[in-house]
Amino acid sequence: MKKILFVLIVSFYFIALQAQTMFSPDGGMDHYEKTERTVYDTAKINVYYTLYFLADSSKTDNYTKGLMVLQVSDHYLRFGDLYRIQLDSINDFCAINKKNAKKAANDFNQTSSKVCYGFNITSLVDLDNETATVQLQALRKYQYTVPLPKFDWQITEGDSIINGLACKRAVCRYAGRSYIAWFAPSINLPYGPYLFGGLPGLIMCLCDKSNNWIFTNSGIEVARSNRDMYLYSDKDIIKTDREKALSAYKNEIEDWNNLAVDIIGLRVIKNGKEIKPDTNYPRKPSNMLELK
Repeated sequence: MKKILFVLIVSFYFIALQAQTMFSPDGGMDHYEKTERTVYDTAKINVYYTLYFLADSSKTDNYTKGLMVLQVSDHYLRFGDLYRIQLDSINDFCAINKKNAKKAANDFNQTSSKVCYGFNITSLVDLDNETATVQLQALRKYQYTVPLPKFDWQITEGDSIINGLACKRAVCRYAGRSYIAWFAPSINLPYGPYLFGGLPGLIMCLCDKSNNWIFTNSGIEVARSNRDMYLYSDKDIIKTDREKALSAYKNEIEDWNNLAVDIIGLRVIKNGKEIKPDTNYPRKPSNMLELK
């Protein structure tokens, strides 16, 4: 019972943290704070990808699903969870006053339930300066900026049709994984999911050869909504280098239950009293997109 309660508390905190919901002074759940963000540009095109990934590579039938959006402007690319963007907008609407919060409560809860919390990564590519800034969060929030990766694509034999578009096949290695990409030469956008790009056409499908991570295009449109291209600017974001950020992120995924006790002060209820739980939970596997 103790372990079950602890896991429930962790899960609740994680969802509340991502949703940016705050407890009001009177103990209610109708107080919201506006999302802290820096807007860099306005998207002209939105490219949508359905994501399937294995949080545990040994459980090959247990995929987690998410819906991602690649926002494209003349100067920037932003990639992240579509529903998190929508949740940010609802959250800010609720932050205006309590009447808005009550009105939007159902939309907030429904949208929150669709966010892929297992892939809490946002990237912003500066096309002019050829740099990429990545924000990722497990228990804490991290940010790093690196030169835009150069992918050593090899275009190989193979054709496919994805969403009605003729596609060509290409392969490369990146960050410890071997990838297969299907790109559409008819779409003159040399971009793809996350930081992937550099092919003569839009990447319509990207997967590693073990099918741990699969991004499949699910639509392209002129951006009429979800247009702000932004990074979060919370004061508690830890800005560091890529190696340290990925190492910390991996450790927090694998040692979540133990680290949560000290990082966010989680407690369990035993015999009617809140106590600090033992920190001897086994580590969990991680199967990060970037292994190196």
